[in-house]
Order: sequence, then C-alpha cells, then structure tokens
Amino acid sequence: MEILEPHGRRFEVALELLQEGTSSFTFDGVTFSLSDDGLLVVAIQSSYWPLENITEQTALGDLRRAKSVADYLAEENPLFNSIYESHKHLFILVEYYGRGGEMEMARLDNDQVLWASGIK
Repeated sequence: MEILEPHGRRFEVALELLQEGTSSFTFDGVTFSLSDDGLLVVAIQSSYWPLENITEQTALGDLRRAKSVADYLAEENPLFNSIYESHKHLFILVEYYGRGGEMEMARLDNDQVLWASGIK
C-alpha cells in the first residue's frame, strides 16, 4: 500500500495492518514492515544501479534517507511513533529484480554500512 500523507484514514489503516503484521506500506519510496521476529524493517531501494555503481557512500546516503523518512513519520504521527518506539529497527538497502524479487544489499548499523554476504 502506498501512502502519500502521514495522516488520514488510509494511513491509519496502513498502520493497523502493519501492527497486525499482515501488510507493509510505502511512504516516500521507503517500505515499512514487521518481520516475523518483531523488527520494524525499513527498506529503501538503492538509488544507484548497476551493483558496480553502489559504493559505501551511496549506500550510506540511501540508508540515512530511509532513517530520515522513518524519523519524520514518527514526528508527524503519534500511532506510528508508538510503533517506531516499541520495536527495534532494521534499516536495509535493497535492489529489486522485477516480478516482486528483491535482494538485501546492506544494512545500517550505528551509522555504518554493513554489506550483505557476497555483495562487496
């Protein structure tokens, strides 16, 4: 579900489904979901392609952007803030390969890029 504003009935429904763990939503190019082990997964697609063009600097920029969007939603919406504060976060950089397939490229850990196995 794509969300365009951090308020209103559509966003409330997206948050309800997120809390239930039955759906994800996308806001400003960042996808939010809950993992089976209760992590709030904040995923952003790499803004650089092909893989050879993704550097530590570009990955860090994308991952910081994902965190910034999540922080913004937490400031703008009390229900999202409650979800954000009650779950550990996992910020990941992904690349989509069409037909719904995606691959994790990297994670954000203490403002550092941790590459997925075999990526860099």
